Amino acid sequence: MKVTRDVITDLLPAYYAREASADSRALVEEFFVQDPEFARLAKEQEDADLFAAPPSAPLRQDHELETLIKTRVSLRLRSLWLALAIMFTLFPLSSVFSSKGLVWFMLRDAPQFASTCLVIAVVCWIQFLRTKRRLRSAGV
Repeated sequence: MKVTRDVITDLLPAYYAREASADSRALVEEFFVQDPEFARLAKEQEDADLFAAPPSAPLRQDHELETLIKTRVSLRLRSLWLALAIMFTLFPLSSVFSSKGLVWFMLRDAPQFASTCLVIAVVCWIQFLRTKRRLRSAGV
Protein backbone atom coordinates (compact mmCIF):
# COMPACT_ATOMS: atom_id res chain seq x y z
CA MET A 1 0.00 0.00 0.00
CA LYS A 2 1.32 3.39 -0.95
CA VAL A 3 1.24 6.03 1.76
CA THR A 4 -0.22 9.25 0.39
CA ARG A 5 -0.39 12.80 1.64
CA ASP A 6 -4.01 12.20 2.64
CA VAL A 7 -3.01 9.36 4.97
CA ILE A 8 -0.28 11.47 6.56
CA THR A 9 -2.66 14.43 6.85
CA ASP A 10 -5.04 12.18 8.80
CA LEU A 11 -2.20 11.22 11.16
CA LEU A 12 -0.87 14.74 11.73
CA PRO A 13 -3.21 15.78 14.57
CA ALA A 14 -2.25 12.71 16.61
CA TYR A 15 1.41 13.15 15.61
CA TYR A 16 1.57 16.77 16.76
CA ALA A 17 -0.41 16.03 19.92
CA ARG A 18 2.12 13.25 20.69
CA GLU A 19 -0.70 10.71 20.83
CA ALA A 20 0.35 8.68 17.78
CA SER A 21 1.88 5.25 18.22
CA ALA A 22 5.59 4.75 17.58
CA ASP A 23 4.83 3.12 14.21
CA SER A 24 2.62 6.03 13.14
CA ARG A 25 5.26 8.56 14.23
CA ALA A 26 7.91 6.66 12.26
CA LEU A 27 5.62 6.57 9.20
CA VAL A 28 5.02 10.33 9.36
CA GLU A 29 8.70 11.12 9.87
CA GLU A 30 9.71 8.81 7.01
CA PHE A 31 7.16 10.52 4.74
CA PHE A 32 8.57 13.92 5.76
CA VAL A 33 12.02 12.75 4.63
CA GLN A 34 10.62 11.57 1.28
CA ASP A 35 8.49 14.70 0.72
CA PRO A 36 10.26 17.75 2.23
CA GLU A 37 7.74 20.14 0.64
CA PHE A 38 4.88 18.46 2.47
CA ALA A 39 6.95 18.45 5.68
CA ARG A 40 7.42 22.21 5.32
CA LEU A 41 3.67 22.73 4.78
CA ALA A 42 2.82 20.52 7.76
CA LYS A 43 5.29 22.44 9.94
CA GLU A 44 3.67 25.73 8.87
CA GLN A 45 0.25 24.36 9.81
CA GLU A 46 1.56 23.23 13.17
CA ASP A 47 3.06 26.66 13.75
CA ALA A 48 -0.26 28.21 12.78
CA ASP A 49 -1.81 25.95 15.44
CA LEU A 50 -4.29 24.37 13.02
CA PHE A 51 -3.96 20.98 14.72
CA ALA A 52 -4.53 22.26 18.24
CA ALA A 53 -7.67 21.23 20.04
CA PRO A 54 -10.23 24.00 20.41
CA PRO A 55 -10.02 25.64 23.81
CA SER A 56 -12.63 24.44 26.23
CA ALA A 57 -14.79 26.91 28.06
CA PRO A 58 -13.62 27.49 31.62
CA LEU A 59 -15.93 26.11 34.28
CA ARG A 60 -16.96 27.99 37.35
CA GLN A 61 -15.40 26.74 40.56
CA ASP A 62 -18.74 25.70 42.02
CA HIS A 63 -19.92 23.95 38.83
CA GLU A 64 -19.05 20.44 40.06
CA LEU A 65 -20.80 20.97 43.41
CA GLU A 66 -23.83 22.47 41.68
CA THR A 67 -24.05 19.47 39.33
CA LEU A 68 -23.77 17.06 42.25
CA ILE A 69 -26.58 18.80 44.11
CA LYS A 70 -28.84 18.79 41.03
CA THR A 71 -28.15 15.09 40.51
CA ARG A 72 -28.98 14.27 44.13
CA VAL A 73 -32.23 16.23 43.91
CA SER A 74 -33.16 14.43 40.68
CA LEU A 75 -32.42 11.03 42.23
CA ARG A 76 -34.57 11.87 45.26
CA LEU A 77 -37.38 13.09 43.01
CA ARG A 78 -37.21 9.87 41.01
CA SER A 79 -37.54 7.85 44.22
CA LEU A 80 -40.40 10.02 45.45
CA TRP A 81 -42.29 9.72 42.14
CA LEU A 82 -41.82 5.95 42.18
CA ALA A 83 -43.10 5.66 45.76
CA LEU A 84 -46.14 7.84 45.02
CA ALA A 85 -46.87 5.99 41.79
CA ILE A 86 -46.82 2.61 43.55
CA MET A 87 -48.91 3.90 46.46
CA PHE A 88 -51.61 5.47 44.28
CA THR A 89 -51.66 2.43 42.00
CA LEU A 90 -52.17 0.00 44.86
CA PHE A 91 -54.43 2.14 47.03
CA PRO A 92 -57.61 1.62 44.94
CA LEU A 93 -56.88 -2.09 44.89
CA SER A 94 -56.91 -2.29 48.68
CA SER A 95 -58.87 -5.19 50.00
CA VAL A 96 -59.83 -6.71 53.30
CA PHE A 97 -60.78 -10.19 54.35
CA SER A 98 -64.11 -10.49 56.06
CA SER A 99 -66.68 -13.16 56.71
CA LYS A 100 -67.92 -12.57 53.15
CA GLY A 101 -64.45 -13.28 51.73
CA LEU A 102 -62.17 -10.85 49.99
CA VAL A 103 -63.78 -7.42 49.74
CA TRP A 104 -62.40 -4.72 47.46
CA PHE A 105 -63.67 -1.90 49.63
CA MET A 106 -62.18 1.03 47.67
CA LEU A 107 -63.62 -0.07 44.34
CA ARG A 108 -66.95 -1.02 45.92
CA ASP A 109 -67.42 1.72 48.54
CA ALA A 110 -65.73 4.72 46.90
CA PRO A 111 -65.41 4.29 43.13
CA GLN A 112 -64.86 8.02 42.49
CA PHE A 113 -62.02 8.13 45.00
CA ALA A 114 -60.52 4.97 43.52
CA SER A 115 -60.61 6.42 40.00
CA THR A 116 -59.06 9.67 41.27
CA CYS A 117 -56.25 7.65 42.84
CA LEU A 118 -55.66 5.86 39.56
CA VAL A 119 -55.47 9.17 37.66
CA ILE A 120 -52.96 10.47 40.22
CA ALA A 121 -51.03 7.20 39.83
CA VAL A 122 -50.79 7.70 36.07
CA VAL A 123 -49.46 11.24 36.57
CA CYS A 124 -46.90 9.95 39.09
CA TRP A 125 -45.77 7.18 36.72
CA ILE A 126 -45.32 9.73 33.93
CA GLN A 127 -43.28 12.01 36.18
CA PHE A 128 -41.18 9.06 37.35
CA LEU A 129 -40.41 8.05 33.75
CA ARG A 130 -39.56 11.63 32.75
CA THR A 131 -37.18 12.00 35.68
CA LYS A 132 -35.62 8.62 34.94
CA ARG A 133 -35.11 9.55 31.26
CA ARG A 134 -33.59 12.93 32.23
CA LEU A 135 -31.13 11.19 34.55
CA ARG A 136 -30.26 8.62 31.92
CA SER A 137 -29.60 11.31 29.31
CA ALA A 138 -27.32 13.02 31.82
CA GLY A 139 -25.36 9.81 32.19
CA VAL A 140 -26.37 8.96 35.73
